[in-house]
Amino acid sequence: MKIDFVIVFGMTTEIQIQRLSNNSSIRPTETFPEFNLIFRLSNFIHKYKINRGFEKFPFLAFKILSIFIGIEHAINGHKQLSKTWQFFYPKKEKMYRHWTNLFVRYNIELWLDTTFYLPLRNATNEEYFNPIEGFENLKQAILKKKGVLVPTIHIGEFYHTLFSLFHKEIVIDGKKQKIPLVVLGSKENDFLFKEQLKPIKNLKVILTDDFKILKKTVEHYLKKNYTVFLIQDYYFPNQLRTPFYYNSKNTKSSKNSNFLIPCPQMITHFHLNLGCPIIPVIAIPKHNLKHSRVKFLPEICPQTMDISKENEKLKNEIINFRNNALTKKQRYGLISLLINRELYPYVFKYPYLWQEAFLFFDRTKFRIQLKDIKSYVELLHTILVKLKLFIKKTYEPGRKDSKILQIIGGIELDLENFEQDPNEELQINNKFIELGRMNGRNAISKIILIIKSFQNTNIKTKYKNINEKLDSLRIFF
Repeated sequence: MKIDFVIVFGMTTEIQIQRLSNNSSIRPTETFPEFNLIFRLSNFIHKYKINRGFEKFPFLAFKILSIFIGIEHAINGHKQLSKTWQFFYPKKEKMYRHWTNLFVRYNIELWLDTTFYLPLRNATNEEYFNPIEGFENLKQAILKKKGVLVPTIHIGEFYHTLFSLFHKEIVIDGKKQKIPLVVLGSKENDFLFKEQLKPIKNLKVILTDDFKILKKTVEHYLKKNYTVFLIQDYYFPNQLRTPFYYNSKNTKSSKNSNFLIPCPQMITHFHLNLGCPIIPVIAIPKHNLKHSRVKFLPEICPQTMDISKENEKLKNEIINFRNNALTKKQRYGLISLLINRELYPYVFKYPYLWQEAFLFFDRTKFRIQLKDIKSYVELLHTILVKLKLFIKKTYEPGRKDSKILQIIGGIELDLENFEQDPNEELQINNKFIELGRMNGRNAISKIILIIKSFQNTNIKTKYKNINEKLDSLRIFF
């Protein structure tokens, strides 16, 4: 029996079961995955079971192969990753090239594990490949019968988190059964995994090109008490930004990580609207990627969590959450903050095993474009519009967003009384102001510093009242 693939095609409430094909609305691209040699090789190995008997084959041979390939790629392609290492570890410059080498090797080994070892999981070798820690956390959540949301990130052998559950059984209503599972998939992963997953009867893979309908499909399975795996670090610049690792501390080697990062909000949506418990999971690497320890973390629930050790801002925010005194954005942001705080510390522990390190700068950028700005008034207008958007699209505990937006609105009204002045023409060399990977306080401080850098004596006098209002924004962060 082959696995069901759920594909959502349009405005329909009926769940359609169908395998992805060239006739579906999700069509394979010209270059990926069917025409990608590496993916085709994996598909061929799985289809003809060339990897049978590899269960005890030592991973060391693959590791040695990855070393030679990794060295070559690290020499030629380390700049993008070095930006990420520089951001997180500004004092570890000597390690950047080595970490890039390890990152490239990691991705090679990830493919080798996926191709040769991942399909070999069965009910008798679970402990050999992936011993599970914290399974009771998942079990108790499943027994609530509300469906379970399982967020994870692309670190280590993240595929192990799902594959470790295919043969696990629990007792529900007196009946022993396998855990019904759901994972969101892409056409690339459909091609890579379809041969591996044919024997798995308790998994649904959702493939969709319409994310507006996706929620209905996921809700359908949550209401049937499925356990749904979702990726927390697969983000886009326009998503709500919340603290990456809230209330973290500086260390000798790493930077404070209280910056804001985009977060997908589907997990929070279902938790708040359906009451589905949230159980984060992480694959903790062991001696090689063939093996990992799958760790299901305690349930995330602002209603019941212990807040005695939280700082005053977060403690008050959680109390307001319990009293239904937060806005929708604050409620969504708080849940994302709590998920991030559980998962992202592992990025610091295993910096070169985080797959998203390569795209980190691109996916987290938030820019104020300064192209074609010719005057000081135009500069202020442009910056204030984007600053309002920044406030509306970000969340931090205790921040007074209504006060901030009120003051910004007042400044915009003040600017209506200022006309273009030839004496305030500007020559701007920088193309944009980057606010990505910053918290609110640092972002507003950077904006004020840049605005004032364009002020001559006359502008300072003329815009004195506006300067004072801009400075007053700092107290609300």
